[in-house]
Amino acid sequence: MVFKKLLGKSEKVDVEEYEELDLSEYEAEIEREATTYVRVAEVTGISEIPEIRKQIYEGNIIIADIAFIKHDKLTYERVIKDLKQLVEDINGDIVGLGDDYLIITPTGIKIDRNKIKGTRSE
Repeated sequence: MVFKKLLGKSEKVDVEEYEELDLSEYEAEIEREATTYVRVAEVTGISEIPEIRKQIYEGNIIIADIAFIKHDKLTYERVIKDLKQLVEDINGDIVGLGDDYLIITPTGIKIDRNKIKGTRSE
């Protein structure tokens, strides 16, 4: 009963209505190596900043776990200042995700601060 409400009326479809798709042209694209990666960094001090900087310059997106440095105010402020300066220099973006994570993007990628919300249809 719940499924009927979610999916609406179920209709039978004849096998003849299905069409075979040739996916070979798309498989070549899937096998290529990505040009942009989403990398995760565990920030325990300022020593991780050069590698984060390198990854951003290479065009990758960084999710930085800053939970380890939150208790050390001096290190925390230095890391945040360095990362903000980095994204300002390259026209990237940085945003906090909760209390423990930062998302840092390279040139040409901006972070939308608006949450995606579904629409209710009743």
